[in-house]
Amino acid sequence: MVDVDKLKATVREAVEEQRGRLHEISRYLYENPELGSEEFKSAELLTYELESHGFQVERQLHGIPTAFCATYKGKAQGPRIAVIAEYDALPGVGHGCGHNLISAAAVGAGVAASSVMEQLDGEVLVVGTPAEEGIGPSAGSKVILAKKGFWDDVDAAMMCHPSSIYSVGTRLLGIWRISMEFEGQTAHTAVDPHNGVNALNAATLAYIGTHMLRQEARRDANVVISGIITEGGLASNIIPDRAVCNFGVRSSDEAYLEEMVEKVARCAEGAALATGARVKVKKRRVYSSKKQNPPLIDVLWGNYASQGLEIEHWKETYTGMPLASSDFGDVSHVIPVVSSNIKVGEPGLPGHSVQMADATMTEQGQEAMTVGAKALGMTLVELLAAPEKLKAVKEYFDAN
Repeated sequence: MVDVDKLKATVREAVEEQRGRLHEISRYLYENPELGSEEFKSAELLTYELESHGFQVERQLHGIPTAFCATYKGKAQGPRIAVIAEYDALPGVGHGCGHNLISAAAVGAGVAASSVMEQLDGEVLVVGTPAEEGIGPSAGSKVILAKKGFWDDVDAAMMCHPSSIYSVGTRLLGIWRISMEFEGQTAHTAVDPHNGVNALNAATLAYIGTHMLRQEARRDANVVISGIITEGGLASNIIPDRAVCNFGVRSSDEAYLEEMVEKVARCAEGAALATGARVKVKKRRVYSSKKQNPPLIDVLWGNYASQGLEIEHWKETYTGMPLASSDFGDVSHVIPVVSSNIKVGEPGLPGHSVQMADATMTEQGQEAMTVGAKALGMTLVELLAAPEKLKAVKEYFDAN
């Protein structure tokens, strides 16, 4: 029998030994931000680091140019447990979602766990997943990997994300994108407006109608509807013959989300009918809501709490309101997953901002990354060293 507590202590020490290098990795990514699908330097840095610690690296995973899977095998065959790295930046704000810390923590966790793998059966994976922010041909790469069957051979996956609190077990919203393209007829706005069909009026009606849906949406389904009008005419004295609306529709209830998407589509169709315009509606599922796994959440939470943090109990977080969407949600419908937040700043720190990017490079941000790497690394090892815990995780997943 292996001593799990002793293994976890070794993992914590291994992360401490990497502290300086993890800081260098996160700073390089901070100073060299790359948009989704273009993270070539970032992926090369991360894979080089993992290879230097004995990981076997598969680049261009399933044909995704900047995706990778780094594997470190134990003393015999066994479960395959993954930690997720994200490393795409945002336009205009760089690493305003803190993906530089996510990837550095994932590398730190994986390398630390590898230091005890000679005592364990199974494999530790560090999986590089590009374009979480939905930019470029690799957008939502975790979804692409799910469709290609990559996650089918993984037993569980985990990750951390910068925030203004420490927490484990946050929920995720599913999200669909809907575009409405209205076509009308140009005419002079003063001489013969009766000969025109105003596409902008149709788009405006659809915009207003869609937002009216929120009043009657189920509160327990955590519906979020947001939209913009991206095209609405070229000159004020020409009745617009083209207008475009783009909406995001989110909910924690997958079935209800599809129902809301259909209602939004009907708002477009009704607006077109009312104004005489034509409309083309395009609906696309982007990310799924997250399927929760309490046994897995409990393990990761314990490895944060053991570090003496001020952290909300996972049973409170687990039932809290979901605030965001991610392609990690799609992975949760294939295998058990767990996510966590690491505290890089104080409450009120805006996400997707320059302030968030800068917070990743503060002393607090770097400490949070180290804490996250330790918690993830200890969880990787605990799941391999305590088969009964992984069994409980998988049984819950299969039953729910």
